[in-house]
Parts: sequence; structure tokens; C-alpha cells
Amino acid sequence: MKLLTWNEYVRLALSYASYSQNEDGSWTVEIPVLPGCVTWGETRTEAALMAEDAVQGWLVTALRFGDEIPVLDGSALEYLVESDPVVEASYA
Repeated sequence: MKLLTWNEYVRLALSYASYSQNEDGSWTVEIPVLPGCVTWGETRTEAALMAEDAVQGWLVTALRFGDEIPVLDGSALEYLVESDPVVEASYA
């Protein structure tokens, strides 16, 4: 399995983006490989920028809560989980 940097993984996830134009002219973007990762923008360009932000937010949330990060095309996100001193103190 190939390990990807943060930026490489985000770019790969964005390659799965599905764009659809809404009745009001705005755009919805779904990243189907990241369950629940959906965003929108007034224009397709804005929606694309929002999609990058949504993918990054999805990843941060998944890492924070210990959720599984999907392997995409045989490639995984390389990351190191460090302990949070605030969380550790609350369990002491």
C-alpha cells in the first residue's frame, strides 16, 4: 500500500468529486469516498474551493474521533496520532 501526504490524499479524494447544479444555479459537490462529505457553492469554482475545505474538515474530524480513513486506489493517508495532553489530563 502506498502512503500519501496530506495534500496528495486530499487531491486524490477530490478526484472522486461529483458536481451537480441546483435549480437556483448553485452547485453541490459530493465526495462519495468520504461518507457524508458534501458541500456547495454559489458557482462551480466556489463549490470546488469549498470541496477542498470539506475534505480537509472531514479528515480532521475523522482523525480526531479515531474514525477509519478510507484507502483510495490502494493508497492511504500517512499520519501520526499524538496524544492530547488535555484529554490525558481529564482521564488522570
